[in-house]
Amino acid sequence: MSADRFSLYLDLEEGQSADLEVAARASIAFAETIREIAAFMDPLSSVRLELIDTSEGSIFLNLKAKLFGSEERKERTSIALFIAATVFIGGDIAHFGVEKAVQAAWERLAGADEARISDEDKKQIAQEAASLVVKTLEAKAGEKQAQRVYRELTLDPAVKAVGISKSPKEKPKNVVERKDFPSRGGLSTPKEQTAKKRTRVDIQKVVLISPVLVSGKRRWRFRSKEGEFGAPIKDENFVDSVLSGQLPIVMKSNVEMTVEVETTEEFKNGAWVVTQKEILRIIGVPIQFQGDQTLLPFNN
Repeated sequence: MSADRFSLYLDLEEGQSADLEVAARASIAFAETIREIAAFMDPLSSVRLELIDTSEGSIFLNLKAKLFGSEERKERTSIALFIAATVFIGGDIAHFGVEKAVQAAWERLAGADEARISDEDKKQIAQEAASLVVKTLEAKAGEKQAQRVYRELTLDPAVKAVGISKSPKEKPKNVVERKDFPSRGGLSTPKEQTAKKRTRVDIQKVVLISPVLVSGKRRWRFRSKEGEFGAPIKDENFVDSVLSGQLPIVMKSNVEMTVEVETTEEFKNGAWVVTQKEILRIIGVPIQFQGDQTLLPFNN
């Protein structure tokens, strides 16, 4: 059973090409998703990225998970790993439930090898796999990493759907459409904390007004379509690189940056009012000697 190989399938708009920087960042987030789930199921497992395959209108980002133990244990873990991954980047559980998802996984993963497994052994493996899936979902292993996949893909309008396949030649039966990327990435729907307070996270284009070139939590100044605001930058790798001179960002007027912003609002006098903004991550920023934004490899 070649169930230890997984491919992130990107369905592209007709006649368009994927942004390779976005695809690379999404592939890293995909590997982290599988790695986190695999580590929960099998602490001795290892995951590595492989080649990117392309076909007309699609891209497959491939990786391999190395599992340990007996063949029966590896088969159980492989099935559970595939199903858990498709919960976060696909729709098997949401559409079918755990038991039917396990059966679907057998059909996709076992193939010709299924004949060598007795019905009794298959039933036992399926039950153990289903139990492992439930425990993984309850622990939310891989959930945050999977959200990062969607957040990265929202930056490329050429990607219209995403899913997980067992091979770089097979389009998955269930995919997540682009309209659902923001909600699956935790971006679009405000999170209600109390009746009078809520937070939301989204990706914005902002113009840098004034940086803070000393370490600490002082607020940088930005301008967005909503107006000027101040916010500390929590992306420590970015701040350290700027302060050390490793990242020579452009210092001129109208410097545009792509950032991930967390906004806190409070309900006052019958309306929601912004009370705090924080920059969680710097995604793109112009660098000296380069006119366009460069997507940064920080916080993969």
